Amino acid sequence: MPATSAAPVTCAASPRLALAAQASVLALVIAVAELAPRPGLAAWYLPLVPARHHAALDWALAHGAALNGNGPFGGLIVIAPPHGLGARALYEGALAISIPSILCQPREVPPHG
Repeated sequence: MPATSAAPVTCAASPRLALAAQASVLALVIAVAELAPRPGLAAWYLPLVPARHHAALDWALAHGAALNGNGPFGGLIVIAPPHGLGARALYEGALAISIPSILCQPREVPPHG
């Protein structure tokens, strides 16, 4: 029976694949950190799945947040979201994305006359 030696298998794509995976994870972490609702900013609450009751939104309103109107593509604009709204919303199938408060100001109505 002849002895065979197993040659090490090398794959040139493996380091590139690992680097691409690490870059993707880093991009995801940065995006979540930047888009997470923060106190002092407004948040766009966008349900991704239909639900009869949005516990995260009720929780935010009970902790000092206020509604400012409808979002541009559905959902609601929440002013002064409490810390933790993003994680609670994601848990129940919604997104809470941070937006600048200046975008939530009511439009100025020209004077009549």
